[in-house]
Amino acid sequence: MAQRTGNNGIPVNQVIVFTGSGRGMTAAAIGVAARTISIGGRVIFVYFTGPKHPVLGEIKSAAIINKNWITVGIRSVAKEPCYLNDFSESVDTVEEAMDMALKKWSSECDVLVLDSITRHIACGSISVSRVIDLIDSRSPETSIILTGPYAPDALIERADVVTEFLSVKQPADIEIQFLRGIDF
Repeated sequence: MAQRTGNNGIPVNQVIVFTGSGRGMTAAAIGVAARTISIGGRVIFVYFTGPKHPVLGEIKSAAIINKNWITVGIRSVAKEPCYLNDFSESVDTVEEAMDMALKKWSSECDVLVLDSITRHIACGSISVSRVIDLIDSRSPETSIILTGPYAPDALIERADVVTEFLSVKQPADIEIQFLRGIDF
């Protein structure tokens, strides 16, 4: 695993939450993933929602970049099964994804991204205590990024970094279509 250090040279691993009503949470997590790959680190990126588009640019990029960026889809939330074809791995359920994150993935990478996990906390399919258990039991070398709206206070308090995304103007508000390469 890659050694990440802060300004003072001390190893740094963080819990990062990207939340709010605006767009860009996944894109921000992808940016951190790309930085991690650039220093030789390994990323596991778990998508807790099904893709809205049959081809996600970041999934294709991950396959091109190298095997240090593992993408994981969840069959039970995929809008179409064929959407999972480009993912490195897939699991059947949200519960299985959490089990894998807790038992395996949190010790096999430098950055573990749980994309849109807060939606599952909000609807009750995953408890916030289960997510905090994952945070607390991860390898000391692993940072975790959690994305999605409705981040609960307990998760915000546990995080080292929290960024809130605010929706000011969106394509749907001004009748602009989503753009391939920009939005997906």
